[in-house]
Amino acid sequence: MNPMRSRARVEKRVVYPVGREEVWAAITRPEELSRWFGMEVVSLDLRPAGRIVFKDGGGTSRRALVEEVEPPCRFVFRWLPTPAGGPARDPGSRVDFFLEEVPGGTALTVVETPSLAVGEMIPMVGPVILARSMPDPIGAPPRIMAFSG
Repeated sequence: MNPMRSRARVEKRVVYPVGREEVWAAITRPEELSRWFGMEVVSLDLRPAGRIVFKDGGGTSRRALVEEVEPPCRFVFRWLPTPAGGPARDPGSRVDFFLEEVPGGTALTVVETPSLAVGEMIPMVGPVILARSMPDPIGAPPRIMAFSG
């Protein structure tokens, strides 16, 4: 298999010494989700087929489509590939949040999977490619970061 045609997948698992409900709130409330992505969450319709609208400091909007919601265990959305959120050749990368109770707290696993093969993403300089080069691609909100030791 051509390594440039493989799917890049970013996965990060962190255990926080708090209950699952608190971690769930940190990834599903607009003000908390804004901290995760470094963009303001303008709207969040937390149900399947709901929309999320992010806005960066320069006023550029980024949209996502909620695919799955299973409180307080799982939240899945897909980045929409065009600024208006309309159809395009690439259906957008998928972001999965999984929460699991573990001894001492809650394990949060975040997985971002692109819809295109890596070789097709390079000209786009996709967020997954950039995130793989960063030491911690999934930044926790300040409130949750305090729990990570």
